[in-house]
Parts: sequence; C-alpha cells; structure tokens
Amino acid sequence: MQAVRLGLLSALLACAAHAQDQCQKPPVSTEPPKDTLTDTRVLRRVWLALTGTTPKAASYEALVATPVEQRAAALDAEVDTLLASPQFYEQMVRFGHEWLAVPAYTKGALGDAYQGDMSGHLFKCAGTTAHPGALYSVGENASPGMQCDSTTVEVNAVEPWWAPGTSVAVLGKAGTPTATVLDAMGRTVDCGLASGGYYDPTIAAGCGCGPNLAWCAPLSGLNAGSNYDLFNAQRRHPFEEPARLLAHLAWHDRPLSDLVVGNYSVGTNWLRALYVREGRQQGATDVPVNWWKASADASPRDPVHPTPEDPQAWREFVVESLNPYLLARRDYAFDPRTTTQAPEGLPAAGVLTMMGPLSAFPRERVRAARFLEMFACSSFTPPPSGLVFPPYEGDPAKGGTCLHCHRALDPAAIFFKRWDFGAGSYYVPWPFMPGVGRWRVDAAWVSGRYPHSAADNSPGFRWKNAFVPGTVMTPTTAAEATANPEALLLDTMPATYSLLGATSDGTMGPLGFGKLLVTSGSFDRCAVRKLYARFVGRELDPTVESPYLEALTREFVAGDRKVKPFVKHLISQPEFRRGL
Repeated sequence: MQAVRLGLLSALLACAAHAQDQCQKPPVSTEPPKDTLTDTRVLRRVWLALTGTTPKAASYEALVATPVEQRAAALDAEVDTLLASPQFYEQMVRFGHEWLAVPAYTKGALGDAYQGDMSGHLFKCAGTTAHPGALYSVGENASPGMQCDSTTVEVNAVEPWWAPGTSVAVLGKAGTPTATVLDAMGRTVDCGLASGGYYDPTIAAGCGCGPNLAWCAPLSGLNAGSNYDLFNAQRRHPFEEPARLLAHLAWHDRPLSDLVVGNYSVGTNWLRALYVREGRQQGATDVPVNWWKASADASPRDPVHPTPEDPQAWREFVVESLNPYLLARRDYAFDPRTTTQAPEGLPAAGVLTMMGPLSAFPRERVRAARFLEMFACSSFTPPPSGLVFPPYEGDPAKGGTCLHCHRALDPAAIFFKRWDFGAGSYYVPWPFMPGVGRWRVDAAWVSGRYPHSAADNSPGFRWKNAFVPGTVMTPTTAAEATANPEALLLDTMPATYSLLGATSDGTMGPLGFGKLLVTSGSFDRCAVRKLYARFVGRELDPTVESPYLEALTREFVAGDRKVKPFVKHLISQPEFRRGL
C-alpha cells in the first residue's frame, strides 16, 4: 500500500514538473451516452407518462414474447392505445392543473359564500316537517317553519337544472316561473336578477325561481369555502375549468391554441349555471333554452362521463350561448374614445375570459403577469444591480425601477380591464364587465368617491388610481376621459405598441392578447416547453437548446398544435428512450 501511495505521488510531481500538455485531461465526448433503455423499461416509461401508472404483468409478458424485430411496432401500437384511453384524459387534467394553476374562485360576500353564485338560494325542509326534503326560500318567508310545516302552502313539482330527469318539491312562489312582481312602492322587480341580501335570491315577495329553477340554486352561496367536492360544491367548477379545457382539447384533437383564442369552453351544469347567471346579471333578459339538459346536448364531452344525461359531464359549449356578452366573434374591435355607445360584449378567449382565472387574478397587471408566465413562459425577476432607469414620474412603464417589468406588463394589462367586482350591494361584489350591458360607467364611478350612490359599490376608487390618462396602460387623453369616462376602459392595444415582438390587429380585450401570444410564436414555444417537461421529464433550456426548441416548435405547429400527435413525436425521440 505504501508503494502505491508513493507511485501516485511521483506521478503528480512528474505532472507538475513537465510541460502542461502532458497533464491535460482527455477531451470530453459530445456524443450522447449509450444508455438506451430496454424494451420493457421503455414500456414502463410510456405507461407512466401517458397514464400515471405502471403496466400490468400481462403487458410486460406480451412484449417479451414479441420477436425483437417487431417490438418497436408493438410499442408504437401501445402508445396509440394509451393515447386513446380515458386514463390519458385524466393525466391531461392533472397536467392542466400544474400548467394552468389558478387559485380558487372566491368571489361573493365573505369571499366565498352568500351570493357569489349570483343566485337565489333554496333550502331543504327537515325530515320531521310536513314537507320533508322539499325546497323553500327564506326570501319569501324568513321562518322555514312557516312553509315546511304549513298544510296550505303552495307546492310545485319542478325538474331542476342541477338534476335533469328528476323532480323536486318547491314550496311557495319560489317554485313558479313568475318573471316580475311589483314591490311595495309599485316598482317592477325583475325576478331573474339577484338583488342583494344574505341568501336572498331574486326572490322578493312573490317572485319565482324561473324555468327549471334557473335563477336559484340549492346551495348556500358558494358553500363557505368548500372547494374539494365536484358534486356538492359549485365553487370547485370554475377552478377546474382551465384544466378541463386543456384535457378536452388534447382528447378531441383540437388546436391547443384554443386555450387562448377559442370561443368555446367545457362545463358541467354547475359551471354552466355560473355563466348563465353572470350573463343575466350583466343584462341578458332571456334564459338560454335547455342549457341544463345534458341528454339534449350532443356536444363533445369528456370520456369519464359518457352517459348522455349526466349533468356532471364536461360538455363543450360556445360561451356566448350561455352568456351573450362573451362574444363568439373573432374580429370584434371597439374603441371607447370614439363613441359613447357600449360595446356588444367581450370576445371570449378560452382561459383568458374564464371566471375562475379572472377572479383569482383580481387586477389587470396581475392577470397580465400570470398569463404571460403561463402562456409565454415569461419570467419577472428583479433588475440586475447597477442598472440606471429614468426617473419615476407617475407611470411605472416609463420610469423608475419598476420599468424593468412594467414595460411588458402594462401593454399586456390593457387587455384585461373589463372584468371586475363591485356591481351590486355593498357586501355582494358580483363579477361584472364595466361599460357592458347594464353596467355603464359614468364620471361618478371613476371619481374615487365612495359610495357614490346608494345602489352601487363600484371599484371606482381603484380605477381612479390605476387608470391614469396618458399612461402606457391607459393610452387615453384627459380630454377623452372627460368627454366619456368609459374611455378609461380602453382595452385594445394601440398599433404603436408591441408585445412579445408583435403588434395588435385591433381586437379588443383578452382575445387581442391571445392573438398576440399565437402570432408572436410565444405560445407555441412555451407550449412545447411545457409538454416536453411533462412527457420527457426535464425542462428545455432555451438559452442553449434554441435550435432543438425551434425544431420541436415547427413540428408542433405543423401538426396543427394538436397534443396527441406531438406527444407521440416526443415519445419517439431518442431522449425519451434513454435512461434519464
């Protein structure tokens, strides 16, 4: 052992004493290592990637029994089978929650209860009453005993929207489709509008819950924070919607870009009810026909709920068909600086106009930041030390250290102004689109005074500080804002701006942003990075792997941005079949 040590020491001393080139390390090979997985390990990795589970023993045995020269074709067929399995859909739902991560839908009094669902509330009579299990409204009579124990109360059997094909007993006028009544002062009350009050539906005295109880719900608001139960907590459904749309696009071979430019979504009856109610609160007068009748809906749906009459199926719908203010048109342009008319609505844009994300990201710049991170793989980090910025003079996109992020954030934030909370009574901040439908914005709304009227709880104080004329986020002059306060809500990026290296085509609202994501190529590159990380197992580094990323992006776009063909392409890559 002593001799070995002396030999090593002598070698080191000789290396130090001789020329440097005699001691250089051997060159590092740039060839990929020869670590290809065995066929059975490839099979295991395919199953884990596409289903989240390992193969059954029979699958291993079948592959081992296959001649070696035929195994590549057998593995290819296995990939096709798994891509067509419901387990792949469920994997895409999980992937959707990882990629399109949004907090819970929490709007309403106390954040999650009372009238966050914008509906009247029906309660159930106790089993010991004269009408066990019947539904009643406290809006009609605050004492449940007055109805549940009454032998003369009106009883109506109604097929409810949340349980098609069944019948529930509803006590009092709540079970009728009465559309209008007169209040104590002789004014007409629209029974389809929520009017404020703890658990008070639209049901002022004498009002009904509408056809199939469409203006009401059998839950106490959004169930005081429950977000875990898809069957008994409506609040879970807007949280689930982005991931379900992604899985739907993958399952039905739709372009993944419809996440940001599509005019449709998917939803259960619980989610659809929120869209119907928001549209009604915004000013729609008609309830869409059969929006709740799953058996009459032939639209594509998820593979986990194939039964036609299942109201819990995630069924495709054009958003405008439920809320007429979320437009199906793809080229709608509107400039409030040139007209005092209200826009027809806001063009639907996939995830970008969903209630869940818009409520979870409650400000324009927050939405811009989260959606840029989500769909363009942008990263917002502090500026390097030593950078010098122009002085701050009231606009974070033009000066101060905040310029580092706001020069990208504020042009993007322009698109996200027409969604807010505050229209309604002081303790029920319902979601609404300012300047659209019945929620017009006047000078009082943007004055910063609170309250500016007894009927409204407007977000005007925040707007006064955020929507400053002449700033990058509000490219409206003070004169234009004075002539029409709604000019502050300009949500079309000017042609002189650029974002992600692209300019706007003039489309208003989030759809204009979604179009920029796609036309700039940012969405495609980001989607490829997300899919690669999910199915190959590591993040691509765009700083050193740009050529590879661009090649994969071309493959993704050439395949019409469909997930299944692209995932199959990734699985065929040598990197997937190596022991990474």
